[in-house]
Amino acid sequence: MDNIEVLISKEKLNERIKEIAHIIEKDYKGEEVTFVSVLKGAVFFTVDLMKHYDGDCILDVVRVSSYSGENSTGKIELKIPLKKEHIKDKNIIIVEDIVDTGRTFKYLVNYIKRMQPKSVKTCVMLDKPSRRVVEFHPDYTGFEIEDLFVIGYGLDFDEKYRNLPYIGYIKK
Repeated sequence: MDNIEVLISKEKLNERIKEIAHIIEKDYKGEEVTFVSVLKGAVFFTVDLMKHYDGDCILDVVRVSSYSGENSTGKIELKIPLKKEHIKDKNIIIVEDIVDTGRTFKYLVNYIKRMQPKSVKTCVMLDKPSRRVVEFHPDYTGFEIEDLFVIGYGLDFDEKYRNLPYIGYIKK
């Protein structure tokens, strides 16, 4: 696709991810953290975040869906659930690629809280507050962006373009 514009370069992504990892380290002061990566989009971000996190950490995954093409359906479907024994009494950080309406994150926070974690925080690579329909503010944010349909670095358009090493948008 020739009409992709770079929004956030690979270098800026890497720099910000290192910063977030160090902030999380300071916040948890040596306590173990479980990073819950929201499949599929957050995998790239989660792996890089964990590579730069110097504390003890565990990886878990959850899969939810609320999109079809470029549009949110408004309905959240849990496709791969978490196990309560992996969450109970743990410090959980839900890692997501992007938050726009806030519905999915709010759903995941409530879902995980029912499993009695020690703590729950949220970490998002991209925040698109102009699209918010529910009250939600991530604890850790990589970049705040405008209302663009973004691809790359885990973000897709119909399952394509996840492998781009930067965040781009399709120029119309």
